[in-house]
Amino acid sequence: MADYSTAYTGGSQTSKSKEARLLDILQRIRPTAASYFAIHLNLSQLRPSHRQPHFMRMAHRSIDALTAKEDVQAFYMSNDDAVLLCRNVSVDDVDDTVFRVRAVFNEDPLTHAEDGSAEDRFSTWYDMSQQNDFKALEDAAIAMAKDAAKATNKKGEETTGRASKAMKGIPLEPEMLTEINQKLLEVRIGDLVRRQPAVIVGGKQKNQLAFREHFIAMEELRKRIAPKVNIFASNWLFQYLSETIDARILEVMSRLDYSSQGCPVSINLNIPTITARPFQNFNAVVGENTKDVIIEFQIIDVFSNMYAYNYACDWLRERGYRVLIDGLNPLGLHFFDPSVLGADFIKISWGPEISGGVGFDQTEKIKAVVSNMPKNGVVLARVDSEEGVSWGLEQGIRCFQGYFTDRVVEAMMQKGVI
Repeated sequence: MADYSTAYTGGSQTSKSKEARLLDILQRIRPTAASYFAIHLNLSQLRPSHRQPHFMRMAHRSIDALTAKEDVQAFYMSNDDAVLLCRNVSVDDVDDTVFRVRAVFNEDPLTHAEDGSAEDRFSTWYDMSQQNDFKALEDAAIAMAKDAAKATNKKGEETTGRASKAMKGIPLEPEMLTEINQKLLEVRIGDLVRRQPAVIVGGKQKNQLAFREHFIAMEELRKRIAPKVNIFASNWLFQYLSETIDARILEVMSRLDYSSQGCPVSINLNIPTITARPFQNFNAVVGENTKDVIIEFQIIDVFSNMYAYNYACDWLRERGYRVLIDGLNPLGLHFFDPSVLGADFIKISWGPEISGGVGFDQTEKIKAVVSNMPKNGVVLARVDSEEGVSWGLEQGIRCFQGYFTDRVVEAMMQKGVI
C-alpha cells in the first residue's frame, strides 16, 4: 500500500461542518443528555511543534479505533481540538483512549498534569446529566464555532499544503466502496508506481543505495478512480480500499526480475495482506531472492494488532524477507524502544520542527534507539534539506530518504557511481 500519510485530512468531516455538527448534535441529545458524557481534548493548546500532521494523525487514529467499536462520536475541530461524545460505553475504555492520545504528546507541558486532576489542561470531562456541564460544553462549542468562522472569513477559500489537495471532492461514503473498488481492480496502475531511494551516507563507499521504495502516487490514483471523491476522508473506509491497492501494487511488483535488481526493493503493505493470496503469488515470483525485498508496515497498524504483526513478521523473516516499521517520529521515541518489535529497520520522519526542539534527554534516547537497531537499521525519511542529514548524522543515523537524497542519488547516477 502506498504511503497515504500526506493525504491526512484531520478527520472525516468537512471544514464547514465540524463545529456546526457538534452544536447540532448537542441540541438533538438535550432531552436525553443524562445518558451521555463528553471529553474535550484541548489539542489546540499544544506547542506548534507538537501539532504537526503526523502527531495529529496518530491521535486521531487512536480515537477512531474507539469510535469504530463503541457508541462514541468524535468531532475534530478546526483548531485541532477533539470532542468525544460518549454513550453506553465504559468510562475506563474511553479513559484508556485518552491516555493513549496523551502519550502521543508526552513531551508537551500540556500533558504533564495528572489525568483528571484540577491542574489537567489536556482534557476536560463533562457529565452531561449535569446542566452546568452540558452548558459548559455547549459554550465551548459555540466559542470554537465563532473562532472557526473568523478564521474562514480571514482566509477565504485559500488552503495550503499537500494535505489540502487531498481534501478535494465529496467525502468517501460506505455506499461508494463497491463501485470505487471495482474501478480500482480494473484501472491501469503500472504508470502510477513511483520509486524513491534510501541512501547510506558515509562509510567505506561514501554514499550507497540501501533500497528503493516502490509506492503508488495516491493523488493521481484518486483522480483516476474517483476524481470527485475524497477517498482519504475516512481512515476506516480507505482501509477497505487499501487491501485492493495492496493487491494491485503486488501485481505490478511481480513483473520485476528479482534475481537482477542490483538493489533491494521495499513495499509498504497492510499487515493482513501477508497472509492473502496476492502476497503468496508475489512470494512465488520472488523465489530465492527474498533477502532483496523489504516489507514496510505502518507503526499505527502494528499497534492496532500486535498478534497479527508478530505472526506476519515471523513468517516474513523465516523466509528471508526483511521488515521495516514506518511512521515513527523523533519526538515520539520516548514512548518505547522500537527495536523490541524485532524489525530489521525503523523509519522515522524528519521535520523542521525537530531542529532546536529536541532536548538532551531526548537526543540520548534517539541515540540509544539507533544503537539498539542493526547497522544502518534506522532510516530518516522526508529529508528535504542538508540540515536533516546533518541532524541525523549527529544522532548516529546513516540511512536517509527524501527529496534531498533524491537529488543526491541523481548526482550519483550522473557520475556513474550507481
